[in-house]
Amino acid sequence: MDLLQSAWIFVRQGDGDLTRISPFQIGESAWHDLHAPRPDFRGALYQFLIGLLQTAYAPQDSRAWRERWANPPSAAELEAAFAPYRDAFVLEGDGPAFMQDLQLPADANQLPVLNLLIDAGSDSNQFFNKPADHGLCASCFTLALLTLQLNAPSGGRGTRTSLRGGGPLTTLLVPAGERVTLWQRLWLNVLPVDALGYPEVKNRGDVLPWLQPTRTSDAAGVGDTTPETVHPLQAYWSMPRRIRLDDSTTGHGDCTLCGAGDVRLIRHYRTRYGGTNYTGAWVHPLTPYSLDAKGEKPPLSIKGQRGGIAYRHWLGLTLGNEDKQPEAAQVVRHFTRNIKRPAVRLWCFGYDTDNMKARCWYDSTLPVHALEDDDLQKSFAHSVKQLLDVASDTAKLLHQQVKAAWFKRPGDTGSEPAIAQSFWQRSEAEFYGLLEQLSGCDLESPKALAPLYRHWLLRTRSLALELFDEWAMAAPIEDLNLERVVKARSGLGKELNSAKAMKALWKTVNSQLKERA
Repeated sequence: MDLLQSAWIFVRQGDGDLTRISPFQIGESAWHDLHAPRPDFRGALYQFLIGLLQTAYAPQDSRAWRERWANPPSAAELEAAFAPYRDAFVLEGDGPAFMQDLQLPADANQLPVLNLLIDAGSDSNQFFNKPADHGLCASCFTLALLTLQLNAPSGGRGTRTSLRGGGPLTTLLVPAGERVTLWQRLWLNVLPVDALGYPEVKNRGDVLPWLQPTRTSDAAGVGDTTPETVHPLQAYWSMPRRIRLDDSTTGHGDCTLCGAGDVRLIRHYRTRYGGTNYTGAWVHPLTPYSLDAKGEKPPLSIKGQRGGIAYRHWLGLTLGNEDKQPEAAQVVRHFTRNIKRPAVRLWCFGYDTDNMKARCWYDSTLPVHALEDDDLQKSFAHSVKQLLDVASDTAKLLHQQVKAAWFKRPGDTGSEPAIAQSFWQRSEAEFYGLLEQLSGCDLESPKALAPLYRHWLLRTRSLALELFDEWAMAAPIEDLNLERVVKARSGLGKELNSAKAMKALWKTVNSQLKERA
């Protein structure tokens, strides 16, 4: 299958109908969104098309970016742009095959094709179950292979994780509103050449690693692979696993995943340990990172995590924290600092993995506020940080005092994450409403900020006490100690006034509204 010319990608039209298109057709205005049989496949498919545009059709600067935003390319224009890469995007053949090892040795293991699925063997995962029978159509095999290479978790000795580590978080910009096109969804996440700052590509194999022998990391291999040893664009096309489609066991029937009927089925693939070991200062433009303040340690990609992505992560994922823990993805930073329009949201997705097992798939959408003036953006980020500090301290104090109400020796007990999580969930809508008000107020005026700060302080306090009452009385009746409950609630009330984050905001409130905490 020719992955550039063949119509293998499902898209949803404005009326909801599904149809298949080729990558040449992604600029047409009729397409609204991508569709895939699994959410992780859909995320990988977005990255495939964004990577393709970034590699073969990147604008030179922001002016060219805006021109293509307003005037999407025709199928003929994209076909011409992708032409130099046509031979690299075939799924099968004796030579290079998409994201597959060029020279896999004869002693490679044969595995069922469903082992490509990241959640395969994860008994605790509630979303994806491995069917007893197996067989994937060419489209689903491509998406399974792509998803694994982009997100590969730990797989045992010599089995390499993805360039971003196991279960990386991906953050994509999405246009706000209902009447948006697939082209707009993709183009928002393509960076101009001058913003990306990469050197000129001299060897296609340094970008698309399957075009040349794999940089193996076993005893006979080349060792580690850094951005300096290949090309930084390989971040979009990283290939940590040595895999090759096995055509000796193909059959005919219905695809296990998408249900396509009477199609050629791929049942097995071959694999071997010792694939490409990505180390060093790799930074994927679509992923947020924690950066070492001294610049001595390599960037550490943000991963999917228990509890999902919520407003407590908002500042780092959209604007970046002051200490760069985390720093927003490069594509997000470029938009908020240089593009700013249209109005967008941030789509965050990724696996929460525990070594080789996928515990959960997380998928969230957050608002983005890109202020026109850079100084105002910094003031906005500072104010948001203060609101988040209050929320963080409140969640922590609530957790501590509920445990104090439950246990005689709370320090000897483990964490109860559901307590803090209940606060974050119940205060989320309030936070985003306040965020909207904050983005439109005079950020240099304490008088304008004071009412917003007061509202947040009183609301978080009220919610914490409300949740304390719910949790404290949820203890088994035989363990309920009312004296401990009363003492813990009183302690919570006092601490919600005296904590450092709260005192900082009350100082502003009292200076303007003359109100005691």
